[in-house]
Amino acid sequence: MSGKVVMKLYDKDKIKDEIVGSIMFNLKEIMSEKQNGKFFWRNVYGAPLDMHGEVTDTMNANPEIASTWKGRILV
Repeated sequence: MSGKVVMKLYDKDKIKDEIVGSIMFNLKEIMSEKQNGKFFWRNVYGAPLDMHGEVTDTMNANPEIASTWKGRILV
């Protein structure tokens, strides 16, 4: 086991829900932050907006190879 978790973020539309970006978490880091009772920010990464096809899907699903910052969420 690697101890890493990837959360994928989807858009919601009538035609097809697509992956917009993803976030990678380290389980040890999450557990230590949770024990301290703190919230923390995580950056969302994905493919550039003007890209399409297989490369886009791969980048949106794997934050370690994504090239574009898509925003942040509070966890």
